[in-house]
This record gives sequence, structure tokens and C-alpha cells, in this order.
Amino acid sequence: MRNLLLALALFVSVDAYACPMADAAAYQTARKEVTATAGSHLAFKVEGLTCGDCSDKVTAALKGIEGVKAAAVDYQTGETVVSIDESKTNADALVKAIADLGYTAAKTTFKS
Repeated sequence: MRNLLLALALFVSVDAYACPMADAAAYQTARKEVTATAGSHLAFKVEGLTCGDCSDKVTAALKGIEGVKAAAVDYQTGETVVSIDESKTNADALVKAIADLGYTAAKTTFKS
């Protein structure tokens, strides 16, 4: 019984068991928000993302930059889209923020 409870506790508390389909759906919802937000839209390919926590860290870092209006990051594909106010920030600042977290990012073409 004790082993069963331990296994259940591990299963419930480990993020590795998160559903990739749910993560993909959450990304698509966030991506729609970026697309609907006024401003310049940028896209990046981020390398090194392995889990939902990775995408959450990158999203939080991007949203913490003055001038970023919305951001969405998909850890499964590395696709990252951002809406910005160009008078306050630019693509280089976003790439630097991503690099500061230990990931690499390259600007790509934004597709709405």
C-alpha cells in the first residue's frame, strides 16, 4: 500500500507527465492572443526547450521586457511569437533575453 501511495504521489507531482496535446492547445490559444494584439509581430525559433517549464520561463522573460505586449512559446517545436511596441524594444533585445536563460534563438518569418 505504501508503494502504491508513493507511486501515485510521484505521478501526480511530476510535470513530465503533462499532456503534450494540452500544451499544444495552450500554445495555440496564446498564439492567437499574440496575433490579435496590436503591434509589430516577430517570430523566433528557440533551441534547447525540453518541457513546459522551459517555455514558461521564456514566456515570462519575454513578457518582462518593456514593450512586449504578448508572447507565446511552444517547447515542442521551438516556435516563439511575440507582439511588441517597436518604440520600446526590438528583436535583438528578445534574442538576448532568451540567450540569458541558456537557450538559442534565431529570428524567423512571422506567419499569422
